[in-house]
Amino acid sequence: MKQSEKKLADLLISTKTHAKVRRKKQNPDGSYEFYYVIRDTSPIDFRIDPSEFAFVYHEKHPEAPLSPIIVNLRNLPDSLNKKIAECMAKMTLKQIPQSCTGIPNAAIPYAKEFATVTKIPYLTIFEKDDQPGSPRILPAKDAPKGKGKTILIIDDVITKGESKFRSFQVAEQLGYKVLGLIVLIDRGEGGKEMIEQAGYQFYAPLTLKGILDYYLEKSTITQEQYNESVEYLKQSKRI
Repeated sequence: MKQSEKKLADLLISTKTHAKVRRKKQNPDGSYEFYYVIRDTSPIDFRIDPSEFAFVYHEKHPEAPLSPIIVNLRNLPDSLNKKIAECMAKMTLKQIPQSCTGIPNAAIPYAKEFATVTKIPYLTIFEKDDQPGSPRILPAKDAPKGKGKTILIIDDVITKGESKFRSFQVAEQLGYKVLGLIVLIDRGEGGKEMIEQAGYQFYAPLTLKGILDYYLEKSTITQEQYNESVEYLKQSKRI
């Protein structure tokens, strides 16, 4: 990791936020329910309850193990959003898009900062139905038509990758040519491969494994936290 990336990684675990955390519970009839709690957390944090952390993937596969670690880049201070955007903007793009956009809700602040840094015009084309059982990306009201314009989609983190294709589909239905996706952190659970196999470009300046290695090296996290997280990431990629 570069020195600037290490400084950003430090901020991602030391910054305190108040954010939604998705949990899972099993009902008496054997079905599963997903719900949010709002609690003090950090952009990169470890679970404090055995029902954490559930992702979109778990809604289709509720029996899958929950993650011991989360990347939650919501409700961040403006200064941190700017650093995230600057980190993303250092990636060398294979093709400069004519526009960019962010997947709501988390990515909007740093997607707009990314547009400011790179001078790539930002467009609002998505809105989100954020019910915990069925989060969906929808076309924004009065979304401009693409008319073949190229667009780069920006998000916070990638896990399995399945949820990203909804945003690709909406953008393409609006007439945009989606070049690909840029996220801050690749969790290393197969999302990168899924995006690239579908023919889209993929960019991520940071990997979760690299961040964990750095945290362990400087004793920011315990060996137990490191081992549990790395083992989960390995197992999740094989599922």
